[in-house]
Amino acid sequence: MENSKKKQTVGRPEPEFKFDGGTVVCIIIGFVISWINMLVIYDSMEIWSYLSIIFTSIIPGVLIALKNRYWGYGYIFGFSVAGIPFLILIDLFIGGYTFVTALLIFIILWLIFWKAWRSLSSIKKTNL
Repeated sequence: MENSKKKQTVGRPEPEFKFDGGTVVCIIIGFVISWINMLVIYDSMEIWSYLSIIFTSIIPGVLIALKNRYWGYGYIFGFSVAGIPFLILIDLFIGGYTFVTALLIFIILWLIFWKAWRSLSSIKKTNL
């Protein structure tokens, strides 16, 4: 009986994306943090401040994704989308840079957490 449960969980496909309340909250948090970060960059206009986009998107994004990967996707997506209105309203370069950089980070994290994580979890399930 226990072996039949294991076989059912191995072959069951995982959902692509679950859009829940936590994902919406993480999108809003990512949007706000990104907007604040872009305002800091706009005020300082130093080269080193552009690296803050990488750190404020990757580190919280990975930490959130370790808890729930869909929330991590939401955080990075919100962080990226915040660059579009900033691009139109305030500064073309900073908004565009934030959008493209966060989108690239989103793709990298998606490949890590979705493709590799699923492969590792399927290996782990089959070895049980």
